[in-house]
Amino acid sequence: MTAPRSLLIALGVAACLSPGVFAQSWTHFAGDASRSSINTNSFAPGAGVLAAPLWTVSQDSLGREITFVGQSTPVVSPSHVLAIGSIQLAAKQFSLYAIDRRTGAIAWAAPITSPTFDSWASPALDLEHNAAIVATGTTLASFDLATGTLKWSLALPAPVVNASPAVTTDLLMRDRVLITEYDGFAGNARLVCVNIDPFDAAFNPHQPGTIVWTFPLGFASGDTVAYNQGRAYVGTMGDPGYAPGSILCFDVVAGPTPLWSFDNVINEGFFSAPAVHQPTARQSGDHGAFVLAASYAFTGGRESANLVKLDARTGELRWSVPCNRTGATPIVLPDGRIALSGGLKGYGTLPTLQLFADHQTWSERLWDSALNTWTDANHNGQIDLGEFTVMGGWTHQPALASKKNILFIGATPTGGGSYSPCTDLYAIDITKLPTGVGNAQPGFIAAQRTGVGSAPAIGAGSLYSIGASGLQAFGPAPAHTDVNADGVTDIEDLYWWEQGRGDRDVNRDDAINSLDHDELLRVLRADELDDMASHRP
Repeated sequence: MTAPRSLLIALGVAACLSPGVFAQSWTHFAGDASRSSINTNSFAPGAGVLAAPLWTVSQDSLGREITFVGQSTPVVSPSHVLAIGSIQLAAKQFSLYAIDRRTGAIAWAAPITSPTFDSWASPALDLEHNAAIVATGTTLASFDLATGTLKWSLALPAPVVNASPAVTTDLLMRDRVLITEYDGFAGNARLVCVNIDPFDAAFNPHQPGTIVWTFPLGFASGDTVAYNQGRAYVGTMGDPGYAPGSILCFDVVAGPTPLWSFDNVINEGFFSAPAVHQPTARQSGDHGAFVLAASYAFTGGRESANLVKLDARTGELRWSVPCNRTGATPIVLPDGRIALSGGLKGYGTLPTLQLFADHQTWSERLWDSALNTWTDANHNGQIDLGEFTVMGGWTHQPALASKKNILFIGATPTGGGSYSPCTDLYAIDITKLPTGVGNAQPGFIAAQRTGVGSAPAIGAGSLYSIGASGLQAFGPAPAHTDVNADGVTDIEDLYWWEQGRGDRDVNRDDAINSLDHDELLRVLRADELDDMASHRP
């Protein structure tokens, strides 16, 4: 039996898009569909990257000021950075902007539906189909990565608020995008599963951009889906004051009946993405995949909410520990500790970064950045602004460069709403402790940059973050691909590189290795990859 042409195309695209291409990318809110918030590539930024930006984008090609969505995460393809922003015409016009990650030049801008309730939902990349997917207002839309042309658009009955798309890449001929609707009043929110693969009568009888299945979530806001190995994990806000939130697990292909459901052990709901994690031997010897999720409490102090760890297969609770209220996703560090951004100014809490130990059947908080950097300057026994290092916040998602042991975390505004851009970006050395009265341990704050800091994205050795002045890029100088110095980048440069001739430090990281070869090859094959990924002959 001959395989259908669509299946052969899918196999060809999968072969074309090598792991090296994906390693350069930050494809989702919190990095990937499992929401790890980690870049594991050795070619990742260290603390020194914050010395000065490579470029700042603050205007469109006509010189009009762009206001980027304050707490939205940029996403990074091998060639572009994509972010949501607006210009002021007669009314605000929102667009998805694609920016050349080397030069900061805007490649294209695609108009999108205006976000609802100041939503900071982030775009997602569907690299298999050469597309960017955006959920704003009541619209889920897919745009061609090379041109910004609309591929398909789906109208939803309810808006999307603070929930970012999750794209699957491993369900052959049945890949999907998952998104949740908002409903904080009537309890009619849904989890929506949408097809993104080509139509095939036998394998996938759905057109791209059509709904495959839905599931009623009740009350939901900010409940971004996490995806891993065929399963989708999503939280709900519960019924505030009456019933706790839940975490549900679905088989994406089989859907829409939950495989399991967990009700929170305290009467609080979930307003963020869970994180799905498969531990390594280094991480406390735990060999079972697990789910982490943190809740949001509307009252109480820095321990009024809770962080839970669940068995990914069954939903069984492994432990629950008090934490700061948050809409952020927990991050599992290489040694198994867990970092969590949360809190806000007022209402009994403060913006903090908290760190937890995972003892498999129980957990404990190791430190809290507000408490551990506090000096009681006015001797009133209270932690006041100006007496501690402000970092993190309930709307902020940090990012980890694991090979450099650096956690990049912003400081949410303390003088206004939590939706505005961060005021500072810190590079935190996660091997150090914020101990000492009023001062962090030397080297804990490895670097700081003012005027930027919103949910950073790490890709291709650089870091991208939004600030009040625009979208900024930090990293090594643009790749040097003219190895033989003849004024053009072509196959001759590859020949020279492989022969050990010329200027071979392509990625400008002061080392000559396979990463330089991969970067040169990526540039030479950029058009070929775009054509193959978009199924153009």
